[in-house]
Amino acid sequence: MFKSLWSIISILLLACFSKSVQANNFAGANSYFLFSLSQPDRIAVLDAMKGADMKLLRIFITRVTAGNKGSSAKAVNDLETVAVGSYDDTILRQIDQLAVEARARNIKLVIAMHDRYALGCWDTDAYVAKYKLPVTGCVNGVPDSTTFYTNANAIADYDNRLRHILNFKSPNFGVPWHQLSDAIFAFEIENEGMGHMNQVAPNWWCGRANTIRSVLGNTGIQISTGGGTDLPTSLQSQFYSCANIQIIALHDYNLDPSYVASHIDAAKPLAGSSGKRLLYEEFGALGSNKQSQMQAVLKTLISTGVPWMFWELTKPGKRAGDYEVWTDEPTWSTLASQSLLTRKQGGQYGWPEIAGGA
Repeated sequence: MFKSLWSIISILLLACFSKSVQANNFAGANSYFLFSLSQPDRIAVLDAMKGADMKLLRIFITRVTAGNKGSSAKAVNDLETVAVGSYDDTILRQIDQLAVEARARNIKLVIAMHDRYALGCWDTDAYVAKYKLPVTGCVNGVPDSTTFYTNANAIADYDNRLRHILNFKSPNFGVPWHQLSDAIFAFEIENEGMGHMNQVAPNWWCGRANTIRSVLGNTGIQISTGGGTDLPTSLQSQFYSCANIQIIALHDYNLDPSYVASHIDAAKPLAGSSGKRLLYEEFGALGSNKQSQMQAVLKTLISTGVPWMFWELTKPGKRAGDYEVWTDEPTWSTLASQSLLTRKQGGQYGWPEIAGGA
């Protein structure tokens, strides 16, 4: 009954939002470990975003090593580094401080509540030890983490993690995070869940969305899938039928404009009829054509009316050497100008949660 009612409400709300097609679209950026940087560097990143009128900042709750990507990052543990169910809120407090700084610039957070690649790939978290998950270090491919997504105890442990994050009481705002719609745009079930493996538990996302909804209620904070490894895995059919998923996040590093446009155009009517909104949340470029590649795909994304967030804004950037971008390279000029242009265009959806977006 609750699920059905929420589904009806979601579709009605989306129908209302969609009438405001003249509403401005928006852009944002990933900077997944920004909370761990020195305050001057955090402020520099946020000020750059503000100058480009970017509205969303995506971060991950995951362990960060000192000096990550050549930055000023200080080491911080994941929420459950020592043991599953043993929570170290240091990382949540750092994110909370970032939320204060972002909100002052009309930027909201998208919070990925776990990183799939911490399951024995780029990192090895407490779930790997407890459930004896395979480890590759991302050297010999991405490990098959089937047990994490199918074992009933692992699922229960992960649901407890989600509840702990949602119930964390903000030391700066004085309310639990699940009430913090002024600073948080969306909670993401996981970054790229089941990425680079068989989709062994297609209902896993909806189950976790139901857990999040049971705490979140109707506070205005969105529930997002967290994206897939490409557009096909980002647009799985079960996402449309899950009442408590509101945002379908799209990830793909194939920047071919026709490929991007065809998948978005096919997904828009499905999303609309099921009460969902699309967010092109992760894409990026590297190499000598980094700027021109981004220019081409951004032109396509703007034409679709779907908001976009690139990977990723960091200080320092990597220029042609990697996906990271900072303001001292030509790619930033393209991103900033296209963000400003995006804000002037009509969007596919209404976004009342975004300052100036509806």
